[in-house]
Amino acid sequence: MGSPHLSIVYADVNVRVREAVSSALVERGVDVRACTTDAQAIALCREALPDAVLLDLRAPAFEGLETARALRRDPELTHLRLVAMTGSGTWELRTRALEAGFDEFVIKPVPAESLLRALKPAV
Repeated sequence: MGSPHLSIVYADVNVRVREAVSSALVERGVDVRACTTDAQAIALCREALPDAVLLDLRAPAFEGLETARALRRDPELTHLRLVAMTGSGTWELRTRALEAGFDEFVIKPVPAESLLRALKPAV
């Protein structure tokens, strides 16, 4: 039996990382809509109503924190599972991400199977 269908929106400014992560997830049956900016991610979420959102938190601004807050405020998107991904895995950033509304916080590089588990809701 295959895994249940999972659709995500994934925002990452780094083209190489975005393509690698997207490819790894697509190979595992995930429908990935990739984009470059958090604004694009919000628009894609409103259009596609995915199951989850993967946002890269880029230093120094970490705009993804405000994006998470915006997604959580949108009544059409309250179902979304939000996963923060970053290369800067400090406890302070993890705490800020969870407070902003992220469900999971992963540190790059993250194995595809671990990322897949973070994107799927617990059952």
